[in-house]
Amino acid sequence: MPDQDINVVITRLGLLSADVGELKETLREIASAVTRLALVEERQMQTNEALSRAFKQIDKLDLKLTGIEQRIGALERMQPQQQQTTTWVVSAVWVAAGAAVLFIAKKAGILS
Repeated sequence: MPDQDINVVITRLGLLSADVGELKETLREIASAVTRLALVEERQMQTNEALSRAFKQIDKLDLKLTGIEQRIGALERMQPQQQQTTTWVVSAVWVAAGAAVLFIAKKAGILS
């Protein structure tokens, strides 16, 4: 009976050794998975930071665009006034030129 008990113990130790080997392999796989997970998490953090910077830049550009739109709107509202002023100035120049020609013609004796 003692030989039989020793054989049972040896068999059970063999099974236990196999189980421990499987546990070690599983722990290696878990360690590898945790390492890959940490890399994915780091990449995700970098992506989030890049997205945050991109959104901040978009907000800045949006503010600039709003300012430009306001300036263009103001210029478009002022354009008819500028055209009218330009017409007046051109008319005034022609009147002054005509008056100067008339003055020179009177001084030259062409007109009496």
